[in-house]
Amino acid sequence: AFFENEMESSKKSTERTKALDTVDGLSDIFHKQRNKGTLESRKTDKTKKTTRSLVMTSMPSEKQNTLIQVVKKFGGFVFTDHVCDTTTHVIAGNPRRTLNILLGLARGCWVLSFDWVLWSLECGHWIPEEPYELSDHFPGAPIYRLQRHLSAGEYQQELLATLPTMFISQHSQPPCDKLSEIVQLCGGRVSKTLRQAKICIDSVTQHKVLPLENYFLVK
Repeated sequence: AFFENEMESSKKSTERTKALDTVDGLSDIFHKQRNKGTLESRKTDKTKKTTRSLVMTSMPSEKQNTLIQVVKKFGGFVFTDHVCDTTTHVIAGNPRRTLNILLGLARGCWVLSFDWVLWSLECGHWIPEEPYELSDHFPGAPIYRLQRHLSAGEYQQELLATLPTMFISQHSQPPCDKLSEIVQLCGGRVSKTLRQAKICIDSVTQHKVLPLENYFLVK
């Protein structure tokens, strides 16, 4: 039993190391391209200005009002109720695994705590996001986000690309169409009929394919 526990601890340590190596590798590429990207962004801004959208989730009304006032003061964003292709930031009042959090992860958005808003207000401008990224709660967040930044053209995840076709029940909660969107954003394929499907999944927060033993279909 001691040997098995040691093996399990070693396995978990190896997985954490691999995740950190992935983030570090992407960060190195990110920093190398930063200057080049900044110049290209300035050129792009002169010819085409894309409106960034921001989504609030798990946020009480007083925090929502504060964020609305800060955005009015600093600009740079419009608000949307749901994460979409223009969304770059998801601000969470609490780090709950909401539908907007999952969609934000799948789209490579910044997933941030409300502290980012408060410290930006304190400093008088939008401050760097990275210290406020909710990576402790959602380990995949920096990986998705860096991959989106480094992607050329339209961003497309490949996390679920190697998995068989998936079936999502029409009676699922969250709604079937939203779960299907998450799967497809992560490179998966969705079947409309149970007969064509082989597996179901329900989470992308770890940025890894989880064991299927604890997941089952309700007939």
